[in-house]
Order: sequence, then structure tokens, then C-alpha cells
Amino acid sequence: MTLKGDGTFTTTGWPTDLEGAEGPPEQREGNGTWELTSADSVDYPISLTFHAISGYWNSSEEGGYYGTGLHVDGSRRVPRLYEYRGDPDVCDLNRFKRSN
Repeated sequence: MTLKGDGTFTTTGWPTDLEGAEGPPEQREGNGTWELTSADSVDYPISLTFHAISGYWNSSEEGGYYGTGLHVDGSRRVPRLYEYRGDPDVCDLNRFKRSN
């Protein structure tokens, strides 16, 4: 995933757990917009709105959007982004690593 400064993002190989998606998850590509939510929000700290996900969703053809988000921990200098896979009580995580 690449989060860009203009509020857009692109993904490859994620999201992985979409029911009804076609093709191998590792080849899935997506794009959309992202934003930070307020500190008192009950939603994700980083909100993602997909405009297209290959083999699954295309807003320009189907209307609407696919929404999800990411959790954040760590520090401002070394943030860590993650999402729960399935039930949060199981603590199975997808973790994203920062690259330059």
C-alpha cells in the first residue's frame, strides 16, 4: 500500500479477504482516497475509501465505494499500521511496514 500526501492511495495484494472477489489476492490492485479521522472517532484512525479493487469493485461502473480502515500504534516517528484479520479477539493481524 502506498499512502500519498494528496490523500490518495494504491494497493497491491490487499485487501485479501473479500468474499466474491475474483483472481488471486496477491495480484489484486486497488486505489482510492484516505484520511485521518478525529482522535475521538470510533472508526478507524485511518479511513480508506476504495474507488476500485481489481476483480471485485469499480465505483465508476457500480457506484458507491468499498470502505475500510487501518489502526495505528507506535510513535509519530515510527508509526505502525495494521488491521485485524477476522475476529479482533483472535489478534490475527495484517501489519504494514514502512518503506522509502
